[in-house]
Amino acid sequence: MRIKELEIDNFKSFSNQVNVPFLEGFTTISGPNGSGKSNIVDSILFALGLTTSRALRSERGVGDLISTHNSRGEVYVKVVFDMGNSVDMSFARRVRKSSQGFQSTYYLNDKVCTLAQMHLELEKYNITPNSYNVIMQGDVTSITNCSPSERRKIIDEIAGVADFDRKIELASRELETVQERVGRSNIVLTEIDSRLEQLKGERETALKYKAIKDEKTALEGLMYFADSVKKPSTSL
Repeated sequence: MRIKELEIDNFKSFSNQVNVPFLEGFTTISGPNGSGKSNIVDSILFALGLTTSRALRSERGVGDLISTHNSRGEVYVKVVFDMGNSVDMSFARRVRKSSQGFQSTYYLNDKVCTLAQMHLELEKYNITPNSYNVIMQGDVTSITNCSPSERRKIIDEIAGVADFDRKIELASRELETVQERVGRSNIVLTEIDSRLEQLKGERETALKYKAIKDEKTALEGLMYFADSVKKPSTSL
């Protein structure tokens, strides 16, 4: 997976539509200060919905990302990735200014999607808002100056280990929840088994009582019959 092409329209210093190709291998963008080098990186973060990360250089909001060289009030950026085997995947974002404010629309392969759907797709390739897929100016210095534990966290993020750690932690919490439910279910089953044994005993007692009662009724019938036979017949 690599960036193949970048389409920028009305983003910051790019007031007109610009298509930036990225060739295979190592790509360097050079130019004088203020020529828009950093804006290219910012546009990628914007299109991928990573504007909430530490990287995007905008302090006042998305409105500052729209070029001030015209009055269109709209910005569009599309990033095309080469997935290999002649397969491309694109992510895009459009922001329009209206009377209600700014409205963002996200696109996955030119189809409208939500930001959550875009992030879910990017996460498959280890691209997340707080990861270190993009190293901005000053990041290297801050990494060298941070504590060993903080540096380890950064390395884990870059290597993708932190994502596995988060998934393991989530799975562990889910396992604890399941174990608690199993424990509660076992308690209920124990109570049910105890009640079942009690009911079995009561059933046996009831059956014995019924048998004795039936036997008593039968004996009473025989006694009545015997008494009736012993009585002499009355002559008229």
